[in-house]
Amino acid sequence: MKRTFRIKTGFMVASFMTLLFWTNLSYSVSADSTGANGNTDQQVSAKNSIEQLNEEAALLYRHALENDIEEVRGSILRISKGLEHISFEGQTTVEGIHALSETIVEVKEAAVRVKSDDASLQQASAKLRLAADSLANPAKPLWLQYYKIVKNDIDALSTAADQQLSSAIIAGRYALLEEHYETIRPAAMIRREPYEIAQLDAWLSHTKGLTEAKQTDIAQLKSMAAHGEELVNQLFGREKDESAFVPFVQGPNRRAAGLLITSIIIAALSYAGYRKYRAQQQGIFPFRR
Repeated sequence: MKRTFRIKTGFMVASFMTLLFWTNLSYSVSADSTGANGNTDQQVSAKNSIEQLNEEAALLYRHALENDIEEVRGSILRISKGLEHISFEGQTTVEGIHALSETIVEVKEAAVRVKSDDASLQQASAKLRLAADSLANPAKPLWLQYYKIVKNDIDALSTAADQQLSSAIIAGRYALLEEHYETIRPAAMIRREPYEIAQLDAWLSHTKGLTEAKQTDIAQLKSMAAHGEELVNQLFGREKDESAFVPFVQGPNRRAAGLLITSIIIAALSYAGYRKYRAQQQGIFPFRR
């Protein structure tokens, strides 16, 4: 009787844990489905609005390159109106929204003074193009393609310091680096943490001071160039020692997977206890009565 009771108890525990797992799994799926259905329309609407913003920003950039000011202003008007209907919840940070808004204002201002500064309009339009794309394509945004450009700028600055070139040349190479960085900054702000942007901003400010000094501190400039390369690698997701490990399960099913693993372990332990009990009854393992 005692032996039969223990066997039944072991199987009951395993059955109970399995039932518990499937109950929780069903509940999780049901809850996720309910939440998804409730938010589907809102998510689709936000996605469509962001895609429209991206398409309009691409047109604006093309019009800027063609110097078609009337079309540029029309695109700006449509983008400004479209922003009123976009929900940025879950899309980017407050800093990212602010960066996008500032870029739109910059394009508006550049369009007003376009006769005296065509290059300013083109750069502002490029910034908006990259920012809108970063919002619409979080997985593979266009601004990441600037990695080699920015890295080459830093290498050129470092080489100028190594060769102890004139202050004018060093300042010119820094200016090119700053221009390229400013072009991608709003797009990077949309997808990266604010502290990463703040670090690069501070680095640029200090480096600019070195390049504008009457007597350039070559040793410090070389050190700053090396540090800048590390910051750029971080910004573009090119860290050398990035971990190769990822979570076993990602997303809303992680809890269900955890319950499954727990249930399997408990069932295995219960079965192992049952086998050990049988072995003891048959005299395979020594035990005390």
